Amino acid sequence: MNVRKGLFSDAADRALIIYVVLASLLGIVAVNSASAGLDGHYRYVTVQAAAFVLGMAAMTALTFFNYSLLYKLRFVFFAAAMTLLCVVLAVGRIRGGTKGWIALGPVNLQPAEIAKLCFIITLSAHLSKVRESINKPKTLLLLFLHLGIYMTPVLLQPDFGTAMVFAVIFCIALFFAGISLKYVFGAMGALVVASPLVWLALNPIQRGRIISFLDPESDPTGTGYHVLQSKLAIGSGQILGRGYLRGPQTQYGYLPERQTDFIFSSIGEEFGFIGCAVVTLLLFAIILRCFKDAADSDHDPFGMFICVGVGAMMLFHTLENIGMCLGLLPITGIPLPFFSYGGSSMITCCASIGLVQSVVTRRRRTKFDI
Repeated sequence: MNVRKGLFSDAADRALIIYVVLASLLGIVAVNSASAGLDGHYRYVTVQAAAFVLGMAAMTALTFFNYSLLYKLRFVFFAAAMTLLCVVLAVGRIRGGTKGWIALGPVNLQPAEIAKLCFIITLSAHLSKVRESINKPKTLLLLFLHLGIYMTPVLLQPDFGTAMVFAVIFCIALFFAGISLKYVFGAMGALVVASPLVWLALNPIQRGRIISFLDPESDPTGTGYHVLQSKLAIGSGQILGRGYLRGPQTQYGYLPERQTDFIFSSIGEEFGFIGCAVVTLLLFAIILRCFKDAADSDHDPFGMFICVGVGAMMLFHTLENIGMCLGLLPITGIPLPFFSYGGSSMITCCASIGLVQSVVTRRRRTKFDI
């Protein structure tokens, strides 16, 4: 049986592609409204649209690319990630207390977004090699060293939110690898014991975000302002919203970072509960497809862990961003996949889906063509 080749071929996960395209287009629509009152409004929309086009190109290229070759290139990706993370520490721009952007003319590159993709590839290669001995102390020690090498330069920025993304990808991947529960409970205990040290390691801005999460009313015009305005925007949208380009919190600038961190709040204000539900369902449809594709690729550990890593990244981004907009989780600056403004995030998300498509298409072609 011959399988047509192409991004929408029988071999590809067409449902996943459709969900991604819909989410990205809705994201551009949301960014257009959220940035309407900002200087250079059309620049935000243009950059987001251009990033979507580039992201789709990257997705298409990676779909045709044989992902198994990435295993041989794992050290190249590792070196690239470390280089980018070290460069941003040396010459990066500071925004919101984090030194995480490199200025490339009119565009700002966020190396941590690219590093996430590199981490998924190198961790997948590592886990596929040691899966059979996953519960041996030496194996786990080397895996935690792998995680630590990525997290260290990110924590030095400091960017605690992105560091958490690496940690969550790592933990979910270990779960799929079959790690023993005794290590899981041991790690949870160690985290509780280390929590005071983690608190001391946070900078004042990060501590303020946690305090505002616990009690936003304690400083309503300072650290609690973001959370209170976000909840007000979402609550005022009610069921159907106030209408596109008609949200007072969004259009008059009361909602901070409305085109990036709090894009979900802007959507909630203008499209109400229905809009929030559509966004949430779309994102979870993407996440579930990634994990389904991982389960279907169990015979190939490297491909399976790539799908798991992408699904885990999308899952944490979605839960953390929506959670902080609702006041259920601390503010970390984690973008909402395919919706938040940001070229680096959009391209990385699309490219990561391209990796999943590469795994899926080769699995299905092998099944039908041989």
